[in-house]
Amino acid sequence: MMDDRNAKDLFLVASQYCIFIENISSFSQEDILDYLLKITPLIYLKAVLIADFELEDNAAGEQFFTEEQYEQCYLRLKEKLDAIDFFESNNLEINENVTYSLCEILTDTYQDLKDFLLLYSKNSLAAQENAVWLCRNNFVRNWGKKIAALLPYLHFLNHGVDQEEEFDF
Repeated sequence: MMDDRNAKDLFLVASQYCIFIENISSFSQEDILDYLLKITPLIYLKAVLIADFELEDNAAGEQFFTEEQYEQCYLRLKEKLDAIDFFESNNLEINENVTYSLCEILTDTYQDLKDFLLLYSKNSLAAQENAVWLCRNNFVRNWGKKIAALLPYLHFLNHGVDQEEEFDF
């Protein structure tokens, strides 16, 4: 059975993320990167805390986000982040460097979290269980791995790398 507390925590963080992405045009690139460095690890943490559970009734599962909405979201992100969109990271599944799109990762994450929010908001236990189950499975299979690859890039964009800095311990 799903853990209600963790699902509610994920719902709150997902709401913040989706509102931010929907209003991305009003933020500077610097503010966007600062916020993403803070919210994406939190999304990852809240999603990973959702325990695996057996879904008893998958009939209440729905997806709301259309291909047209995906494209609009992607283009809004691309407008703000085009110059820094692509980065390379090692994909451990194939043990090779892969080129990722920051805008695509953010849009994929938004799509799944928006669907989660809309389905979870229905006044039905079956809908809420389906929302949590679908979100958790999409996290494990898709956007969780991409966020994990994205974090070092966000860290670099926000803090850079000073090759000459030494640490005294």
